[in-house]
Amino acid sequence: MRTLINLLLVFLFLGKGIAFAQIGNDRELEKYIEKARNDWEIPGLAVALIKNGEVIYSKGFGVKEMGGREKVDENTLFSVASNTKAFTALSVGLLVQQGKLSWDDPVVKHMPEFKMYNPVLTQEITIRDFLSHQSGLGLWAGDLTWWESNYDREEVIRRLRYQKPVAGLHQKYLYSNMGYLVVGELVARVSGMTYDEFIKENFLIPLEMTRSSTTVRTLNDIGNYAIPHSSVNGELSAIKQLNVDNCAPAAAMVTSINDLSHWVQMQLSKGMYNGKRIVEENIIEETWKPQIAIGVNKWVKENLNPYTNFSNYGLGWRVFDFRGNFLVEHTGGLDGMLSYVGFIPEENLGVVLVTNSDQHDLQNCLPKYLFDRLLEEEEQYDWSGNYLKINKANKERRAKEKQKAEENYGKTEPILPLEAYCGEYISDIYGTATIYMVNGQIQIKLSAHPKITGKITFLEDSRFRARWDHRLWNESDMFFYMDWRNNITEFRMAVRPDWIDTIEYKWVKTE
Repeated sequence: MRTLINLLLVFLFLGKGIAFAQIGNDRELEKYIEKARNDWEIPGLAVALIKNGEVIYSKGFGVKEMGGREKVDENTLFSVASNTKAFTALSVGLLVQQGKLSWDDPVVKHMPEFKMYNPVLTQEITIRDFLSHQSGLGLWAGDLTWWESNYDREEVIRRLRYQKPVAGLHQKYLYSNMGYLVVGELVARVSGMTYDEFIKENFLIPLEMTRSSTTVRTLNDIGNYAIPHSSVNGELSAIKQLNVDNCAPAAAMVTSINDLSHWVQMQLSKGMYNGKRIVEENIIEETWKPQIAIGVNKWVKENLNPYTNFSNYGLGWRVFDFRGNFLVEHTGGLDGMLSYVGFIPEENLGVVLVTNSDQHDLQNCLPKYLFDRLLEEEEQYDWSGNYLKINKANKERRAKEKQKAEENYGKTEPILPLEAYCGEYISDIYGTATIYMVNGQIQIKLSAHPKITGKITFLEDSRFRARWDHRLWNESDMFFYMDWRNNITEFRMAVRPDWIDTIEYKWVKTE
């Protein structure tokens, strides 16, 4: 009888293993992924699935460049943007492990010259505050100081002192790339290595991430990389790779699903990879701990994810529940590319997704389908189809709102002659903006982005609109202000309200 029971247990165990092994040949899985790729009009993507320490599925779909013939495979390189943040957070963890700093050290302890908007915040803000997005800085505040700018990392950090917080320290979750840049440079300061060297020596080499890098400048040397795609004049088009070296600790990682699988295997093994300890278990677990609530509102639960009840941010990771499981994840997005990395520690499951288009929401829905398959959920929930319907409805709603808002534009004349709006305007954060006249039309250029100009048209009252000659900046509404003598004194503008600017910044006119 005991022998029979043992045989049955072996059979059940092997049967479960065979079920997961066969997922690589699962036509239903691949049919769903390919349909989702086509539905969202993505040229190419790649997916990897991890179970019990093993990569059980790894495959590319589509092409590296729209209209091309080169296929995406498991070694094709993609920019994974904010999935860099977990590497930065764990870099701090290694230094904590070595006794060189503490998660709760004030930033000024290691960077005495560092300054925030006011002296109290400067002295109080800690490494943990930046890693968990509790600094009080506005959502994506100040990102245009590094996004395609001519500022280096030092200058981007210096200008952070002019960024006024929109909330108190620890008051609320507000996502900030700038904080991760600060922490990355602090890692360099404490370790005596550059940030890029630190990541390579402590993670890329020991995890055998041989094709990965913290800069797009290596792409041509390494080869086999995807081309980013985005909407240009309403059409999906290939665009230039974005270089974000001046904010590398927040967004610069270039990697493949094969290499990222090693990173996830190490996470699931709580610091081990191929029998070697990369980082201590308690350090890994610290990065997973909820630090501040993000929250799950009623609309999200009813429309996007009925299987979640809480959502928090850890240290470089978002942590929440999914179908009763603790899920650690992050998404990433740069011009032309979106990505996802996530894992369920208790079930030893992981999912990696990379894409070469930013015109979709697949990084938020396809991983849920993949986890459903790994968890062997009986309910076949169409995550991609559901998100697609909501995405379409939102686009139609925004188009109608824009059309309605613009019905009355241009029916009046500017308060002042166009020449009165010309001149130089200064922003402590974004530098100089010059407004000048060309053939009867006013135009604008920004000193931090010298290759980009915009044509300004009048809308109504003090409201104008800059239409940029840039593939993604699109349009920015400008609001001009004047003194009691009807002299223009300043304008305010959110340069990229469609993505990274949630705050209108002020430029003051110089005499």
